[in-house]
Amino acid sequence: MSVVTIGEVVVDWISTEIGTDFSDAKDFVRSLGGNASNVAIGLARLGVEVSLIGKRGDDPHGKYLDSVLKNEKVDLKHLIVDGGSPTAQCYVFRHEREEYSFFNWPRPNASHLLTEDEVEENSIAGAEFLHATGISLTIAPRRHAIIKAFKIAKRLGVPISFDAGFPTGEDRQARELALTALKTADIVKVNLSELEFWADALEKEGARDAMHGCNSAPAALAGAIAPDKPLSATIIDPLDERTKTASRQVITMGKKLSGFLNAANEKGPNLIVTLGAYGSLLITQDGRDVFAAALPAEAVSELGAGDAFIAGMISELIKCRKGRNSADASSKTAGSVDFLSALSSDEWQRVLTVANAVGALSTRSMTAWESLPTPDELSLLVKTAV
Repeated sequence: MSVVTIGEVVVDWISTEIGTDFSDAKDFVRSLGGNASNVAIGLARLGVEVSLIGKRGDDPHGKYLDSVLKNEKVDLKHLIVDGGSPTAQCYVFRHEREEYSFFNWPRPNASHLLTEDEVEENSIAGAEFLHATGISLTIAPRRHAIIKAFKIAKRLGVPISFDAGFPTGEDRQARELALTALKTADIVKVNLSELEFWADALEKEGARDAMHGCNSAPAALAGAIAPDKPLSATIIDPLDERTKTASRQVITMGKKLSGFLNAANEKGPNLIVTLGAYGSLLITQDGRDVFAAALPAEAVSELGAGDAFIAGMISELIKCRKGRNSADASSKTAGSVDFLSALSSDEWQRVLTVANAVGALSTRSMTAWESLPTPDELSLLVKTAV
């Protein structure tokens, strides 16, 4: 069995200068990019079998992506080659305070054009996890392919990981499908600004429902989300000064969003909030909060650190499930999403610590994938955790 990632497969062109944009940047580094590709390589480096569902062009850029992914031992049998569309490219510009801007070109490109018909059940059946990101929901027809994959995984009992990173300026359908993904996934990751954005949006819709005595539908909720609201965190210091763990404000907001995502008759996702250099916080399906501190690394660039975090998280969760299989061969929950609800707080803290470590180690290079760690590198850093 393997993990399946689905979504963006891109060639990145990363500006080497801080503070430039497309009009004045001169020097670029070529690199593999795209959320699905980054997570896939992160998992493969850690010894996890992984396959990628996506689409590239039949051109030199696509062949470059193939060569990198094959060298990293990513299974490409579900990576489709589109002879009529160019490979996706993304120009990456780094600004002050580790903020980035992106220019995707051309539009449309092969990565955008993954269709529902190209997502087959046999590509997901038996997988240990399915992972996708909100970025992949921003354009059709790929957005519909992602949602189809989620529906297949849900029906088959394959755990779903969803990184809710999402550009809020996208169209109404993109926002609607992002909400569908949030409520379908078994694990949702947000950063602090995304936590504030989604908690605020869902709280406003909840107040509207209470006023009118109705239940919100995804379409109505999508309309309530301000498309031009920037993703910018208002919480400056997410740690409690005394305990050096997540602050009560962050925990409360996390539990608020978790509560909104829990449907009336079924459990919502386990919610993970990444706090950058401070660590990460988990709000479990049953309302527990678990914190793990960040681990140090000599950072060059934070590009792709969120994808690295996901790779570390999934890798460690697979180890947890295999450990439970070994301990109790008769367990009925070992091969399904149910094992997530059986994890103890200590097990979850170990998962967060490993994910934090993989994220930290990934920042050692300018690109999103080249410094993703091996198991030995990861083990050395995790051992330093108190």
